[in-house]
Amino acid sequence: MMPLILLRPARTEDLDDLWAFLAVAAYEPDAATARGIPAVAVHLADWKRECDFGYIAEMNGRPAGAAWARQFALHEEPAFFVDDRTPEVSIGVGLTMRGKGIGEALLGELILEAERRGVGLCLNVRDSNPAIRLYERVGFWRVPGTEVKNRTGGLSFGMQLRKP
Repeated sequence: MMPLILLRPARTEDLDDLWAFLAVAAYEPDAATARGIPAVAVHLADWKRECDFGYIAEMNGRPAGAAWARQFALHEEPAFFVDDRTPEVSIGVGLTMRGKGIGEALLGELILEAERRGVGLCLNVRDSNPAIRLYERVGFWRVPGTEVKNRTGGLSFGMQLRKP
């Protein structure tokens, strides 16, 4: 039997866990490294701003993953910017927790909250990330012409949530 996954809103006191999942999302070895890379750290700097929202997935009482959205201003130079009503998603699931539906559950809750707030969602993803299939399955589409060289020398591109 599959252990129960509990989803709950991310709180200010979850910041250490969020940093750990940001490191996973950014392919960094740990939170300290993620904090030291400005292009990564911007996703959690000054958490929790008024426009920030997100969720923590817990399995057996322990954090298993997190997804959150942050509205960037254009002057913050995000990797992918749609407009001032389309926050960017960050998501990370623990390596041993993948394939259990956690990422899909987190994205589903994030999408519902975005709908409640009347905002869209977007994300920036490496072209080699296997989660692209998940993003497409829950309603994101690849935005043509958004391909950029990422900080590791590979390619990344923007995806946007389809309007309901």
